[in-house]
Amino acid sequence: MPRRITLRLIATQAEVDISTVSLALRNSPRVRPSTRDRIHKIATSLGYEPDAALAALVAYRNGVRASSYQSTLAWLDNWPAHGALRKIAAFNEYFLGAAERAAQFGYKLDEFFLRSTGLSPARVADILRARNIQGLIAAPQQHDGEKLNFDFTGFSAVALGYSLRPASLHVVTNHQFLSVTLAVDRLRALGYRRIGLFLHADWDNKVNHGYSAGFITAQKSFPEKDRLVPHLFEDAGVSADKFHAWVTRERPDAIITQGLHPELISFLKTIGLRVPRDIGLVDLSAPRDKPEISGVYQNNRLIGATAVDLIIGMLHRNERGLPGTIVYTLVDGVWQPGKSVRSHPPGRTRPKPPGIARIQ
Repeated sequence: MPRRITLRLIATQAEVDISTVSLALRNSPRVRPSTRDRIHKIATSLGYEPDAALAALVAYRNGVRASSYQSTLAWLDNWPAHGALRKIAAFNEYFLGAAERAAQFGYKLDEFFLRSTGLSPARVADILRARNIQGLIAAPQQHDGEKLNFDFTGFSAVALGYSLRPASLHVVTNHQFLSVTLAVDRLRALGYRRIGLFLHADWDNKVNHGYSAGFITAQKSFPEKDRLVPHLFEDAGVSADKFHAWVTRERPDAIITQGLHPELISFLKTIGLRVPRDIGLVDLSAPRDKPEISGVYQNNRLIGATAVDLIIGMLHRNERGLPGTIVYTLVDGVWQPGKSVRSHPPGRTRPKPPGIARIQ
């Protein structure tokens, strides 16, 4: 690791106190201009760079909001069309959560689109180095197995999700295995017995098969007659005919899916099944602003914020480039009650809210 140029070293060279160096490097009027200029020259000759991560870490530990700009972090968007990534609600929340956490520490989060016309990933890396941007967030890729032709040498970087292949960066994501087991447990508690998983295969691939593995594991305690094999379809879009055939064959009384609520509700209506009266429907990435959808909220903003936490720590420790050992940080999801499943098990009356006791 390169030697860190400290304020103490600069103070020794300049023959002044550390406090004077600190004030001078912040251009404080409390230091005479001649002394301030001399300290700046010594700092430059030694190769001193302000440690924005350390300043942010101190602010974090003290519970104090950073009062001034420290540095910039980069959000790398590798999707084919500019803006398409953040049109997906969960991924937009990743960005917002990361930007909010960065702002708490005095950082700014800037977006960089890697597929701009005439702009290669190598050119983007040059721009980042020229701007002294050292912390990077690799946003989720559009499909599982996408490659990111980017040289991470000299950068502290974290990937959101598993879709970047081969895995080369530390990863922050939802704990999808526990998300699907949570959904199954909640559905069983509401009296559902034959629970199906109907999901695009690419989504399961993008989460390292956490959905299908969690679903199979959650069913181990089920009676054999209630266990259903995960249905992972490969088509570009969901087919009404294939969905109807699956429902007719498997006879689920509740379905777990992701992002297919409108289509599946419409398909179910055409065969005389209404949600939630006849069948329950759960989304593994339920949005916070749609109470009509029951499911798991994956704490998307916390995922983005956690990525920033990791990057600040890496900057502070001077960890640059690809890590020798990848660390996976998993954020738990929470159950979000909604209107697409029943509110209580069949045969039980819905509990009445407590009334105001009359004073005798």
